Amino acid sequence: MKKKLMTLVMSAVMAGILMAGSAFAEEAFNPDTETDTIPYDQLEEKFGPISDLELPEGIVLGSILKNQANEFWLALGDGMTSAAEANGATIDIQATRTETDTAGQLSIAETMLQNDYNALILSPLTNECLDSAVASAKEAGLPIVNANCEYVADADVFVGGLQIEIGHKAADYIAEKIGEEGKVAIIEGVSGTFTSIQRVNGFNEQIANYPNIEVVASVPADYEVEKGMNVATDILTQNPDVAALYCCNDNMALGAVEALRQAGKLGEVIVIGVDGTGDAYKSIHAGELNATVDQFPAMNGEVAVEVALRLLGGQEIPRVVSTPIEVVDEDNAADFGK
Repeated sequence: MKKKLMTLVMSAVMAGILMAGSAFAEEAFNPDTETDTIPYDQLEEKFGPISDLELPEGIVLGSILKNQANEFWLALGDGMTSAAEANGATIDIQATRTETDTAGQLSIAETMLQNDYNALILSPLTNECLDSAVASAKEAGLPIVNANCEYVADADVFVGGLQIEIGHKAADYIAEKIGEEGKVAIIEGVSGTFTSIQRVNGFNEQIANYPNIEVVASVPADYEVEKGMNVATDILTQNPDVAALYCCNDNMALGAVEALRQAGKLGEVIVIGVDGTGDAYKSIHAGELNATVDQFPAMNGEVAVEVALRLLGGQEIPRVVSTPIEVVDEDNAADFGK
């Protein structure tokens, strides 16, 4: 198995340039628009409990996350570990140090292909950065689950929330809070990534329904706290009358909160983040961050493992298994036990 995988990896890497122009690399698949979907909470009703599956002994899953410094990905990884242990499997989780190290993530994937995993759960940094490794894994017959955010075009199943809906929900929340008029700004994630593009597009689509709201800036900050703070500071300097900041993850939202604190405007400008991290909830409870669009990452990780096991059990799962997203603020945080 290992020798075969090494051969496949090398041939796939050498063919990478050709693949870029092939149908495989085309972005024909989009989890936000895919119609072959099922909500996560209908899996057992339709396909039965996992305990009914005839699974091999000693299942080992391999997983690659975006990074393990961001609390969101730590929570997603914890969910995967918990679900694997509950079902008698083990999981090896690896990740890059930053969310921009695409070459490093591909290198991790190529190294992991030398191991004898039963299935892979992947969260790529971009839609294409793991394509050559995915091609090798598919040729070796490994089921592939794509967990959250950026998608793998050739994965068997995507598990996660719909990114464009995140933008829609954030726009409606901000519109309500500012009385449907005023200036707003967007702090984007990593420029050019599917997640950031969809979250921004969804926001812009929905905010257009409020003609008295103007988007005055839309600037990337790479999903990082410090960059979020710096971008927010620049936005506040250039637009001192901005009424709200939509940040495409909680790290940047917490950075924006700090920028407001330093500017003496904390509490005067609405700030909403995305992901539902513990730090975001703490900030909401402290009356600083207004809201987060929670993707429930631990649940996302649990469902990704469940889907991987169902694939190993021979079940044909719909192309997308959708997990919930909810806007959470001080009014409903207790409903989610946080």
